[in-house]
Amino acid sequence: MDESGLTQQPKKQKLNEERDVVDRNIKCLRNLPEEILRYILSLLPTKDAIRTSVLCKRWEYLWTSIPNLNFSGLKPDKRKQFMNFVERVLLLRDSSDIKTFTLSCDVLRDASHVKLELAMPCILKLPPTICFTNLKTLNFSYVTFTKEHSTEKLFSGLPVLEKLELENCKWVNLKVVNISAPKLLSIRIVEDWENQNDENGCQVMISGVSLNYFRYCGEFYNEYHVHNSPSLVEASVLASWYNERKRQIAHRMYMLLTGFSGVKELTLVFCAVELLTYAVEVVELLPHMPIFNNLEYLALEEWSVNLDSVALLKILQNSPRLKTMEFSEGISLSSDYERNDRILDPVPPCFLSQLNCIKVYDYEGDEEELSAVKILLKNAVVLEELVISCSHHFAKDLEKQKKVHEQLLKLPRGSKHCELVFY
Repeated sequence: MDESGLTQQPKKQKLNEERDVVDRNIKCLRNLPEEILRYILSLLPTKDAIRTSVLCKRWEYLWTSIPNLNFSGLKPDKRKQFMNFVERVLLLRDSSDIKTFTLSCDVLRDASHVKLELAMPCILKLPPTICFTNLKTLNFSYVTFTKEHSTEKLFSGLPVLEKLELENCKWVNLKVVNISAPKLLSIRIVEDWENQNDENGCQVMISGVSLNYFRYCGEFYNEYHVHNSPSLVEASVLASWYNERKRQIAHRMYMLLTGFSGVKELTLVFCAVELLTYAVEVVELLPHMPIFNNLEYLALEEWSVNLDSVALLKILQNSPRLKTMEFSEGISLSSDYERNDRILDPVPPCFLSQLNCIKVYDYEGDEEELSAVKILLKNAVVLEELVISCSHHFAKDLEKQKKVHEQLLKLPRGSKHCELVFY
């Protein structure tokens, strides 16, 4: 045997020994409980933890439940691959808890992809110091806030936040919460369930010098105030109520509307407008309704609107620049529509100088609706267009449509330039 053969033998033996060690280690790893395996994977960079899925069948999906996620993408030439990788990991991950989440990359044009969304029916325990310096979108769903100081820190540590959504969140044992973000553009609040631990709820104070959109949907289990928001352009209030809470809800509805004095577009569910009627009956707030000096568009949704509503009349009287009014679910009169001389009395100023378009949808063609339209046509003296869209049921009856159209054309008009669009 030559010398080279003798030197190869120890090398081969050493390789075999190393391979045996690796095999034994792999066997040991395979026998470990999944909790320990997940812990080991959590110590690795996320990309490396995912690569272990090819080792064996048991490891294929272990990475989907690791508690620590760390993404770092600093190479500009691989930016798109990195963004796709992060989104795919988050998509495939299971619903187990995340303890730490780190995303390190230049946002550039992908700001819409960088957001924080927490959807969990549990109490949120926050650290004493919180600051999301680069967070632009924040969504909380079914989260319970219990600590006033830490909650205050959270909502004041969002210097570049642009979009905030609070869906069915609870403010337990909290009296006042301030939400203030200088770059906040839009906020959406949904609360369909009750703060069971506190029947008085919480005062949520919202301010944002850049805020231009606000939407509320719920039953006013908490009291919301919008202030110091001069840029607010569009607001929607989709409120519902129950008789046993009508006084409280009327008050909270009024308090929210006081922050909308500068909006250009306002959408209200009509039951929320009717709710304000109780402000007269209960707390006498309706006479002090704010003046909507910039309001140009008013939409009334979901319910058929009673044109003789006291609250609606007050809103119209306080909207001197209103140009367009939309009735999304039809129009009616709640009182004896044969005696309608006092409806829209006094005539709102916008009817005399600004209101140029009225839209009525889901029109059924009955006498009560016809009387309501007659009142609108009579009093809107600068009206340029009245749009009436038939309900789905009415649209099938062509003969009735023709008859109703002829009735509408015969109605007297306060404006000589008003065009009727009927379909």
